[in-house]
Amino acid sequence: MSTRSYHQGAFTIVVLAVFCGCGGSSGSSGAPVAPILSGGSVPSTAPSATPTARPSSSPSAVPSSSPSATPSPTPTASSVGTITEFGSALSEPAGITAGPDGNLWFTELGGGANTTGQIGRITTAGVVTQFGGSLSAPAEITTGPDGNLWFTEEALNGKIGRITTAGVITEFGGSLLEPAGITTGPDGNLWFTEEGVNSMGIAGSGKIGRITTAGVITEFGGSLLEPQGITAGPDGNLWFTELSNPGTQNSSGVIGRITTAGAISQFGGGGSAVSAGDLITTGPDGNLWFTGSSGSSSFIGRITTVGVITDFGSLTAPYGITAGPDGNLWFTDEGNLSAGSGKIGRITTSGAITEFGSLSNPTQITPGPDGNLWFTETGNGKIGRIVP
Repeated sequence: MSTRSYHQGAFTIVVLAVFCGCGGSSGSSGAPVAPILSGGSVPSTAPSATPTARPSSSPSAVPSSSPSATPSPTPTASSVGTITEFGSALSEPAGITAGPDGNLWFTELGGGANTTGQIGRITTAGVVTQFGGSLSAPAEITTGPDGNLWFTEEALNGKIGRITTAGVITEFGGSLLEPAGITTGPDGNLWFTEEGVNSMGIAGSGKIGRITTAGVITEFGGSLLEPQGITAGPDGNLWFTELSNPGTQNSSGVIGRITTAGAISQFGGGGSAVSAGDLITTGPDGNLWFTGSSGSSSFIGRITTVGVITDFGSLTAPYGITAGPDGNLWFTDEGNLSAGSGKIGRITTSGAITEFGSLSNPTQITPGPDGNLWFTETGNGKIGRIVP
């Protein structure tokens, strides 16, 4: 999975350590983190691809391990930018989404081992429960139209996984090339990206996939270069990011659009604002917003549904992005991957950026059912909450 000016403000971080177990075994408490203050602000297309349909392999049910749960005291937080952290020593939490049960659900990559990934659940009070333990690098996660959670397993022989709110896991596929992003489409199916990087590390066979809630997989494309994030757009199509533009060496990346019938169009590249796109979301203004970079500069990008791209800011390494409950976009800035260099950012639809916190590699972010934003911290194995 790919990883990538400001008015002063001050916001307090409240840190609560909880005990978090894995697969039924108890863990140890995380060390409290001292409050840190931070803040600031600054203010082409070609359809492609005939779909190739193939059924998925027979779904294999994976019983979850006995869930382990440890409560955390309910924190008190009120001011904008207040950050609270939960958990201790989670194994590289990555994707996160709000579930249909009023909780947050997240993925754990599983550290160096590629088969020790888990799916986690955290209540808005901070109680963490984990399921699985033998997944292959679960990456992104979303709520499906069937009331379950769906996730990608980002391995060379990747799969799409489904977990019920009771913790029962089923996997589909088994020969996907590094599935990455996943979202629910306007057609009642799940749509995902396949990076298409082979065992030699060579990109160029990326695809967009569709999976029904019954597990039937259809793939589109086949020559995309490392498609990453994907989201349902306001125009009834799916929009996705690519790291590079097919057909040229080391060239600019693109933003892609795919209809539910499988017709692909690409925007950008060839000297446009974006050279590498990471994750993407639909904004409150009817546009698509994404995290990206161009050369040594990283930024937040906006693309209209007709393909006009604008970028904002000069950031370190923005990655996850989502629409917030306050009418703004919120994103993670991983920093330089050293402890304390990461931040949570907010950008208005006019492009004014403010950043908060001093975090350890914040990765993904999502609105929670409690009106706050929730995010993963891969660097220190925690789940965070920020008041919008």
